[in-house]
Amino acid sequence: MSAKSTVALWPIFTLLAAAGTAPPPAAAPDGAAPAGAEPVEVEGFYAALTTVGFGYGPAFRGLRAAWRDGATVYAEVALPSDVPADGYGVHPALLDSALHAVSLTAEPGTGTRLPFSFEGVGLQAAGATALRVALTAGPDGIALHAADPAGAPVVGIASLTLRELAADSVRRAGERAVHDALFTVDWSPLPRQAPARPDTSAWRDLDAVEAGTEPPVVVLSVPPAPAGAPAVRRTTTEVLGAVQEFLDAERFAAARLVVVTRGAVPAAPGQPVTDLAGAAVWGLLRSAQSEHPGRVLLLDRDPAGGDADWQAWATVDDEPQLALREGGARVPRIARQSAAEVLAVPDGAGAWRLDVTAQGTLENLALVPVPEADAPLGAGQVRVAVRAAGVNFRDVLITLGMYPDHAVMGAEAAGVVLEVGAEVTDLAAGDRVFGHFDGGGFANRAVTDRRLLARMPAHWTFAQAAAVPVAFTTAYYGLVDVAAARPGESVLVHAAAGGVGMAAVQLARHLGLEVYGTASPGKWDVLRAAGLDDAHLGSSRDLGFEESFRAATGGWGVDVVLNSLAGEFVDASLRLLADGGRFADMGKADLRDAERVAADYRGARYRAFNPAEAGPERVREITAEIVALFDAGALTMLPVTAWDVREAVRVFRFMSQARHVGKNVVTVPAPLDPEGTVLITGGTGTLGGLLARHLVTERGVRHLLLLSRRGADSPGAAELVEQLTELGAEATVAACDAADRDALAALLAQIPAEHPLTGVVHTAGVVDDGVVTALTTEQLATVLRPKADAALHLHELTADRDLAMFVLFSSVAAVLGPPGQGNYAAANGFLDALAAHRRARGLAGASLAWGLWAESSGI
Repeated sequence: MSAKSTVALWPIFTLLAAAGTAPPPAAAPDGAAPAGAEPVEVEGFYAALTTVGFGYGPAFRGLRAAWRDGATVYAEVALPSDVPADGYGVHPALLDSALHAVSLTAEPGTGTRLPFSFEGVGLQAAGATALRVALTAGPDGIALHAADPAGAPVVGIASLTLRELAADSVRRAGERAVHDALFTVDWSPLPRQAPARPDTSAWRDLDAVEAGTEPPVVVLSVPPAPAGAPAVRRTTTEVLGAVQEFLDAERFAAARLVVVTRGAVPAAPGQPVTDLAGAAVWGLLRSAQSEHPGRVLLLDRDPAGGDADWQAWATVDDEPQLALREGGARVPRIARQSAAEVLAVPDGAGAWRLDVTAQGTLENLALVPVPEADAPLGAGQVRVAVRAAGVNFRDVLITLGMYPDHAVMGAEAAGVVLEVGAEVTDLAAGDRVFGHFDGGGFANRAVTDRRLLARMPAHWTFAQAAAVPVAFTTAYYGLVDVAAARPGESVLVHAAAGGVGMAAVQLARHLGLEVYGTASPGKWDVLRAAGLDDAHLGSSRDLGFEESFRAATGGWGVDVVLNSLAGEFVDASLRLLADGGRFADMGKADLRDAERVAADYRGARYRAFNPAEAGPERVREITAEIVALFDAGALTMLPVTAWDVREAVRVFRFMSQARHVGKNVVTVPAPLDPEGTVLITGGTGTLGGLLARHLVTERGVRHLLLLSRRGADSPGAAELVEQLTELGAEATVAACDAADRDALAALLAQIPAEHPLTGVVHTAGVVDDGVVTALTTEQLATVLRPKADAALHLHELTADRDLAMFVLFSSVAAVLGPPGQGNYAAANGFLDALAAHRRARGLAGASLAWGLWAESSGI
C-alpha cells in the first residue's frame, strides 16, 4: 500500500459523501474495447513505477487494461478478489488505481505527475469492485468518469489538477523514503488577530440549557483532571456522554458545540501538556469532528492564562481545532519532520559536546566530537555521563559571540559517575551527582572538579538537579557573599521570573528580606504565586519601577539590588538604592566602575560578580547549604522545561526571546545499557515480536522481558523465544496485564539487579470500533485500559529509573480522528500527550503514531 496515495486521497473520501451530477458511462461494456481507441501496453506498468520510487502493494495494483483515443484514456481497474469493497463509497485502492491511468495522459518525456487538487467530485453508487474509467485532458485539468462493468455510473471528478515531479526528484524521494516518512504535528500561529468579541448572550453551557431553547453555540468546559488512570477514564466517559447528548438532541440540530480544555495539547514551544485526560478528549472528539463536520470545535486555553477573550476564537469557522497561546491562536498542521533544527549526534561511541562552529548565529550550533573528554583523569577529577544540563542566557550570548569573557557553554549538569580520579574517595561509578562543569556540561560525557559536585537527592530527577547549580548558587552568593544582605533589609530582584531571579526571591525571603521584583507583566502571576503582592511588583520593560518602589518604601529606596539588566535600567536601579546600598551585578552587558558609582550614588557599593570567583571550596559549601534548605522545605524546585539536546537551536532561540519562566534544561539521551533489560508489552504479539527482533539485531539488546496476558501460553511465544535465543539474546516471557498496576509493580521488582531496566516499549492495544453517537462506556474502557492505563502505570513505576528509551506505539488515528474510532483515537491521544509530558520532565519519551502495518495482527 502506498503511503503517498493514502495521504493524497483523504480529501476525496470526505468529498464523496456528497453526490454530484451523474457522469456518462466510462466506456463500452466490460470486455469490449472502446470504439476507435488504440490499446496501451500496461504489462510492467507497476514495475516501472517502482524503479522511480513509487512502490504499490498488491491491493493498489489495480490497473488491468488501457486504451488511448486522442486526449482521452480509457482504463479497466479492479480490486483483488480478497479485498472486500463493503463499507466504502469507493474503495480507496480502487479509486487510487483509477487515478494511476492519469500517467498515460501525459506527453512522452513528461515527468511523473501527482494528483494535487480535485473539483466537482460526485458519487452515484457504492460498493463497486471494478471500474471502467475515462480520463479526458482539458485546459483546466483532467475530467474522470467511472462506471461499473455494466456501464452504470459510479463516480465522477469534474477537474483533477496534477503537479509534475522530475524523475530524479522522484527517485531521490524514494531513496529518502525511510528518513522522510516521519511527520509531526506543527502548531502554527494564525496570522490573523483575535476577532472582535461576539455577542454571547445566547450562548449556553451544555449542562445549563433551558428546556425549549435552541442556542446557536453550546459550550462544554472540560476542567483539567488530576493525574491517574481513573481520572482519565472518568473525564473521557463524561465528555462522551455530553457529546452524545448534544449530537442526539433535535433542539441542537443547528447549534455548534465548543469543547474547551486547558493545557491538553503541546501547542507552544517549551510548554508541557498539563492535562493528560484532556488530551484523550481531543483524540475522541477529532473522530466526532470527522463524523459530524462543522458541529464540534475543539479549543484549548492557555494553561498560563491571559486568554479571557477565548469566546472570540469560537467564531473562526474554518478552523475546527484551536489552541490559544500567548495572546494568539495556533492551529495544528501535519508537517514533515525537519532535520534543519535537529542536531545530529556524531557517529561512534566517543565523547561529544554542543559547541558553535562559528559564532554569530544560532544555526551554527552543532554536536561535535571531543576526544579530550576521554583523556585520563587528574587528581580530584570526576568523569560523569551527563543526563541533563541547565541552559543559561550566557550560553545564548556565547553562541552569538556577545559574551565578554572566554567561556564554554554548559556550566551546570547532572548525571551518573563513570570514573573518579586519584584522591576522590567519597564517590564511585554509578552515583547520581549534579553540579558545576567548567569544561562544558552540554555533552554525553564531561569532566569536572569533585568539589563542584554534590550527590543528587533521591527524589530529584536529572532535569531538576541540572536546574539547581547556577540559579541557586548565583542567587546565594550574590545575596550573602557579595551584598551581605541582612534580615529586615529590602532587596530588588530584577528578572525575578527567570531562573536566578526565582531562586533569589526564595532565598531572600528565607533570609528575612523584603523582596521587590521586576518581570514582564505577562509573568507577574508567577511572582504573585511566589508571594509578591502588586505593591512589590514592577515591569522589566520600562522604568516605572523606580518611582513605584520608591513610593512603596516611603522614599527610602531599597538596600540591595540583584541586577541582570543593562543601560538605563541600571541607572534607575542605582538611583533607587538607599544611602550606602549594595548593588550586586551579575550581568555582563553593562559593567560600571565601582568608584564612580560610589561617588555618584551616595556611597553605593557596586560589585560585578560571577559565582565561579568564590572558588571550588566555597561553591561546595554553598551547594551543601542549598541542598539542606531543599531538604528542610525552605526552598522548592523551580519550574523546569526540558528539551532534547538535539533541539538546542530551538531552545536557544526560545530563550533569546525571553519567553520562558524558571529554568530550561537540555536532556542527553542515555545509551542503551547492553547489560540492561528492555521490557515490551504485547511482547508476544505481531508488533512485539518484530520489535524484539529489531532491538536485538539493530540495537544490540541482549535481555528482553516480553509481557502478555497469557504469558508463555501465548500463540507463537515459544517460537519467538527460540528465534531470539538464536540471535544471541535472552528472552523471558511473563504473564502480566500492564493495566494491573500492582501486578506490573511486582513484575518490575523481579528484574535482576545485574540486568536493570534500561528501556520500555509499549505495543499492547485493542480496538472496539463504533461511531461516537453509538460508543458505549464499556467500549471506551475496553480500549483505554490496555493503552492508556498501562502506559500511565509504566510511566509512574519507572519514573525514578535511568531509562534510555520509553517508546509508546500510538496511531495516526489520534491525529486524524478517523470516523468510527473515537475510543481508539482517545487512547492514542493520551499516549502522545504522555510522551510530551515525560519529555518536559526530562524523562525519555517517544510516541510513534503508526498508520497501517503490512502484517496482520491481533488488533
